[in-house]
Formats: sequence, structure tokens, C-alpha cells
Amino acid sequence: TQQQQQQQQQQQQQQQQEPQWDPATQTYKDGIVPAHESMSLSLEELLSLNHGKLKIFGYGSLCWHPGSKGVLSLANIAEDEHDHERKDNAVAKRKVTTDPGRAIGYQRCWAQRSADHRGTTEFNGIVCTLLSDEEVWRFHHPRNGDDCGEDMEEMEKMLMQSMRPSMTEGLIYTVDEDLVEDCLAELDFREKGGYARDVIDVIEDETGNIVKALLYRGTPDNPAFWKRVYLDLRLAAAIMAVAIGPSGHNDVYLLNLDKFLSHAAKHSPAVALALEDHAEDDRTGELAKMVKMLQNDYRPIFLFGAGSNEHNQLLLSGHNDECSAVYTGNGKHDVKFTGGYGAKEVDELVEILLVVPRETGGGDAASANGNLEPMSLHAGGGHSAMLTRGGNLYLWGWNQSGQLGRLSIIGSYTSSSTCLNPVQPLSDIKVAFADLGHNHTLVIEKGTGKLFGFGENGRGQVNGCASGESCTNFHMPTVPLGLSDETFVHVAAGLFHSAAITADGLLVTWGCGRFGQCLQPDEDQEVNDSKTSSVGRWKTPDGSKLVQVVCGRRHTAVLDDLGRVWCLGDNKYGQLGRSVSSPNAAREPKLVAGPLGESHSGCIAIMSGWSHILALVKAKCSTKITLYGWGRNDKGQLGKKFDGRFVATPRVIDLPFHNDGIQSVSIQSACCGSESSHLLDTNGRIWSCGWNEHGNLGIGHHKEHGCVNEECYWKWKAVTGTRIVSPPPSARKEILFAAGGAHLIAMA
Repeated sequence: TQQQQQQQQQQQQQQQQEPQWDPATQTYKDGIVPAHESMSLSLEELLSLNHGKLKIFGYGSLCWHPGSKGVLSLANIAEDEHDHERKDNAVAKRKVTTDPGRAIGYQRCWAQRSADHRGTTEFNGIVCTLLSDEEVWRFHHPRNGDDCGEDMEEMEKMLMQSMRPSMTEGLIYTVDEDLVEDCLAELDFREKGGYARDVIDVIEDETGNIVKALLYRGTPDNPAFWKRVYLDLRLAAAIMAVAIGPSGHNDVYLLNLDKFLSHAAKHSPAVALALEDHAEDDRTGELAKMVKMLQNDYRPIFLFGAGSNEHNQLLLSGHNDECSAVYTGNGKHDVKFTGGYGAKEVDELVEILLVVPRETGGGDAASANGNLEPMSLHAGGGHSAMLTRGGNLYLWGWNQSGQLGRLSIIGSYTSSSTCLNPVQPLSDIKVAFADLGHNHTLVIEKGTGKLFGFGENGRGQVNGCASGESCTNFHMPTVPLGLSDETFVHVAAGLFHSAAITADGLLVTWGCGRFGQCLQPDEDQEVNDSKTSSVGRWKTPDGSKLVQVVCGRRHTAVLDDLGRVWCLGDNKYGQLGRSVSSPNAAREPKLVAGPLGESHSGCIAIMSGWSHILALVKAKCSTKITLYGWGRNDKGQLGKKFDGRFVATPRVIDLPFHNDGIQSVSIQSACCGSESSHLLDTNGRIWSCGWNEHGNLGIGHHKEHGCVNEECYWKWKAVTGTRIVSPPPSARKEILFAAGGAHLIAMA
């Protein structure tokens, strides 16, 4: 009927007017924004209170730039300020005027993603929002089911009342009645990035009058609220130092607002007086200082990680990750957030900030020739590293045994939120290749091919001495016994042993050989300072050259230039790639069974966990890569259930599928954690399987059907969390990743 058609049209119109969030553009569709649930007045009531005029409180870019077009561009902030200082009406009142004002009980918080103004959908910028003191408290002290009693509510009220209320300085815009409708439409479209309308009390600085004003703000439950940057000012500063959007550079937004606030504090007696009883906005000033430092003295590098952060291997540790009460005198406290993210572990990818010093004398030329470009990521038992093409190796995380190559744990957080905690590169050595073991690190020097090690040396895995002979730890790089005159092209660090490939294609091992993972020590090598060397050497019987080596917990595997894989060491879990009926501890490399033990197998790379191995095989005249795996599988390390706890010979591993369930993912590369496996597909997605006790698979904690241990996954799962992106102006698409003892790191 006609009545039903009218009702349907009304419903459609109503739906079109309801705010709808668009994940693709990261904005509300058509610029239709919601009204905040705490909004105390309707627009009609607000306009009536102000005699038909619209008062708007600006606390972000409106403090310094009303816009180049639109209703608010009719305002002239500089002339209005001059008019107020003269205290006369010499300047004719415009249709849009501004007055300095302040909101009491609200904090300016840098926590709102910007995909449409100061950033893009690919790399978000950050703009500020306004949160009430109570909202900040609730955010840091969420209630659970046991915290909802009246006693708890009363205690919270008392605590919040003991805090000095916050104060946010801004500008009050007054818009004439005939421009109100156009102004609201423009503001709704401008603030569509997660903001909602609200009405709050604002104090005029000049008169002290309290007025009702409209503002746009995003609360912690809005879709663009960025919890990660709210909890880490360092990360927020780094993003604002580089982000660019349609409205310009992100740092311009911040630095101009900081300039406005500094001017207000110096030139407004009302503001200076108010600060005696209220907590001021000090985050904006701190962020501005850090941004300047990051643009002049340091360089921010954006990584992503999941898993354990027990030793700060994910750079997430902070002084305090909770909202704390900081005593300020007068019997009052301020509600402030002091510190970094502070997570002990995360089960999905989150943003990681690595800050490094800018190289002196390099300038743009160094960046242009790729010297500063990241080349590889590395992960050990509790430490991590990034290597650049110029040879700078940056290490962070666990340093109990000196595995960072220095005495102090540089790069850890301090209590000062303005401290950027830069990580220095490995001193005095430009690195061509590196590998991280459980507690030690091995590097090959760029240009010379010399090999150095540092870190735990209890079994001679660093200096090559026989176990028990003055095997103290090394905090500075040292050359293993008897290897000072040799050059190397590849190196691998295991749990307690080490291995390398010489420029001549020979295998060299040293450290713990209890399970056959090391070669027999050379009988004719010289003894240095009465120390017995554990270094052993081996070359293939047919003279083929070795090109790659990997170390597990108790085994070593090498790849030769004919595409054959050789293994030695413990074979308890079939990690040698041949029948377990073979001698349990093989002290000399032997070929794996099957096609990977034959010439021209197509094997291009091998990776090893503690007790399992992966191999990438590319067929001749084809770009397709096949994944092989063998060894321990009781935690799902091979991404597929096989009979028994391990796979004794190399088997083809099925690759995961796209969500459509039809087309198989093509593989680019792979890596192994201690008891996990990870691969990168041609769409730039990382997939994981295996042990996940600390969230190191980056897939969240899920229950797998039929899994006895809910911390293990036998099926490949796509990594979730934050998308891996690179900052502007980089167009880098290549993804680097590495897995360690219980953590995963990646970057674009």
C-alpha cells in the first residue's frame, strides 16, 4: 500500500542518517557523525542558550588554523587576540569570532587515528581528542564482575575527588545564527574520523564566564581510538614525526598546537592562575620535544611483534603501564600516565618502535644509496636485532650474558617519558651477516669476512674453547680460537653451539658437541694460551661447496651448491632427516633421505627450530616454491598432523589456503622459532603454526578442535593484529620477519 511504501522510505532515510563506520576509509560514511551518549543538551537547546548563535570549543587544529575555506575560515584568530588585548570594539565583530577558553575536568589525549587528515589509510597519523578525567580513570581501571559493588564505587569517587581536575586550553568559536546550519554540516564532515558531538561547560579566559559549547571528541570506545599510542608517547611521537595526510604533515599539527599552548600560558593571566589548581596538558609539550629529536638527532624505525617481552625483546617495556596518582602538593594529585606499553607478552602483532641515532655525515646520500635500509631481522632466545645494508647491527633485549655486544642494556626504558632510549649499533664492526642463538650472537664483518661472537660462552660457543676451560661470557666481540685468519660467508648460532661456512665452502663448528652437533675438533690445530679448541672442520666428499648452515638445539644442517641437505647431531626426533634407526648421534654430516639428499633437488634455503627443520624447494624453470619439513612435530611445528611425535624424513608440507578456500597461497619465505614455524605468502601475510604458549604465533589465543594442548597448533593460521606497513615516503613492500625462542618480529 501507499502507506507501507512511505514507511519503507522513512526507514531507509532514517538508516541513511544513522552513523555508519566504513573500515575501508576509516571514517563515518557521508560525514554523518554520532552524538555522544553523555551529551546533556540538544542542539536546539544549546542554540537557545546562546541566543541562536553556535559556540564551538576547539582544542586541536582549530586553536591555530580555522581552515582555508568554509564557515570557520571567516574567523581571524590573530585579529581577535589583538582585539581582546585592546579591550575595545575598534575591530568590527565578524560573523565568526574566537575567544580563548578552557575546559575543566578534561584532558587533551593523543589517541585518535587520522586516516583522512594527518595520515592515510595505509599509514595513520595521530590527532588529539578530549577525554574527561573520569573516562581516563575508567580506561586505566576497567571494572570486572567483582568490582561493581557500592563500596567500590564509593572508593573510586573518593580517589577521583582527590585528584586535581585537568584543564585543557583552547579556543571558543562563536558562529552567527545564519551560518549555523552550514557550519554544522562542514564540521560533521571534517570530524568524521571517529569523533562524536558533545556539549560541555567551557570557561572564557577573559570574562571567567561559564558557557555551554559544542565540541567533537572521540572516547575510548570510538572505532578510531588508538590504545597503543595512547599508552606509549614515544610511539606517538615517532608516528607524528613522519606521517603525512591530505591536510599536511602530522608534525605541523602538533607543533603549532604546542606553540599555541605555550603562548597562552605566557600571555594569559587567567590561564596562569588556573594552572595553580588544575593539572595542565604536559603531554603536548613532551611530544613536541620528542618529535623534534626524532627529526634531527634520531631515526624512528617501525617494527611489529608478538609473543614474549620478558626481556624487552619486543621493546614494549615501560616504567609503568597504569594510570597513576602523582602527588603535586596542596593535598591534591594529578591523573597522569607515565611510561610505555608495559606488556609482558602479546598474542597478536602490535607496533614496535626502534629508535636509532642518525648517522653523522651520511645525510640524504646515505639514505639514497640504501645504507640505512633494513636488510634482515633476527631473533634469539630473548634478544632481537636488525641489520641494515650499510652494516649497522642494532641489538636489543636480554643482555645477561652480553649477547647484545655491550655491557649495559642500552635501549631499555627509563622512567622519563621524554627519553627516546635509542639503540646504538654494534660498536666498531660493520656487519655483513648475523645470527642470534639462545644466549649468544655471531656476526661476519663486512668487507673482511672475519667472524666474531659474543654472549654466553659456558660451552665454548663464542670463543671456541673446549667446554670447561675458562669459558667465561663475552660482552664484547671476540674471534673464536684458530679462526682469526679465515674468512666466512655464513654463520649460525644454536642453543649451545655454533657453526659457519668458510669462503671456500667448508663447514666449521665449535661449542657443545655432546650430541654430535659439532664436528670432531681438529687434531693438528694450534693451542692458544694453553686452551684446547673445540673447532672442527669438514668438506663434502665430492668437493661441492656449502652455502648455508643452520643450528638447532642438538643438531646442525647445511645446504650445498648442488641443492643437497646434510645433517649431523642428535636424531631423537628425526631432525637429521633419515631413519631414527641410524646412529643416534652422528658426528659427521650425512645426506637426508629422499629428493633433498640428491643433486639438483631445487632446495634454495633451510631453516631450523630446536628440533625441526624446514626447506624451501623451487622447481627448475618455475617460480613456485614447495615447502618441506621434518623432525619434531608434537607441538604442531610442521603445520600438519602426521603419525607419531615426529617426521623422520623430509615430507612435503601442505600450504595454507586463502579465506575463499579455493586457491593455495604461494610462499615467499619461511623461518623457524624454537618450536614454531612461520611463512610469508605472496600477498604479504604471515602464517604460523606450532607452540604458542606466549602468543608467539601472533594469532591470538584460540582453541583448536581436537587439540590436547591449547597452546599448540597443527594447522597454519594467519597472523592477526596490526597490519605490517612502512611509513612515508617509503614505498617498501618487502616484508622481513624472524622468530626466536618465544617471540616474532616483522617489518615492511
